[in-house]
Amino acid sequence: MELKTLSTAETHSAGAECNILSPIDGTPTDVFITIRGADSKEWRATKKRQTTKILEAKAAGKMDALDYDAMDVDALVEATIGWRGLTKDGEDFPFSEENAKSLYSTAPSVVNQLLEFLTDRANFTNG
Repeated sequence: MELKTLSTAETHSAGAECNILSPIDGTPTDVFITIRGADSKEWRATKKRQTTKILEAKAAGKMDALDYDAMDVDALVEATIGWRGLTKDGEDFPFSEENAKSLYSTAPSVVNQLLEFLTDRANFTNG
């Protein structure tokens, strides 16, 4: 097997487009979010920080204080490279970390789709 076949961090860091499905009927929309994959150095660093937070909360007896949804939102904000096709009140809704946090905080179906997408390594291959 060729070494580059096993070396996935670079392609995961470059990102891939996820076509967001409608939360109503599951059909494809015109919204595409470009996100880094699970093998990217960025995602792995984010997951390490999350693990540290969890371990610290456990050691302090404060596991109930952890907001896992907020942790997912923050992780996805860091992993997102950009998007297209998204509007707000009929106007273009440009990508920014602030706008990504707003979207992900209010759209759990998008969060679930992105988490599923970025962990599927096939989405980040060129073959």
